[in-house]
Amino acid sequence: MQSEGEPLTAAPNVEMTNNLAEQTVKSYVINRKNFLFSDTEKGADASAAVMSIIETAKRNNLDVYGYLTHLLTVLPEWGENVTDEQLESVMPWSKSLPDFCRQEYDEIRQ
Repeated sequence: MQSEGEPLTAAPNVEMTNNLAEQTVKSYVINRKNFLFSDTEKGADASAAVMSIIETAKRNNLDVYGYLTHLLTVLPEWGENVTDEQLESVMPWSKSLPDFCRQEYDEIRQ
């Protein structure tokens, strides 16, 4: 325990900038003009959902193209009554994702 008047010995582990937050919303800012062309509320919701999936995949170090390919292949096969276990198996942090979802960009180009 630190006594009164004693200087702090360790600095808190807090980043002094908001760069991470700015980088995260950058793609939304770039695409905001594209969102003007969403003719319907459902179209805007779909665009927001896809952007959310892409950003989550990036934050989990997944190959975005591979992950989206996997989702668009597996999800339609399940139909409308999807179980929690099925959804958990395709989450970006799931250990059951195929290897091509985890490849880095440099590995894909080779």
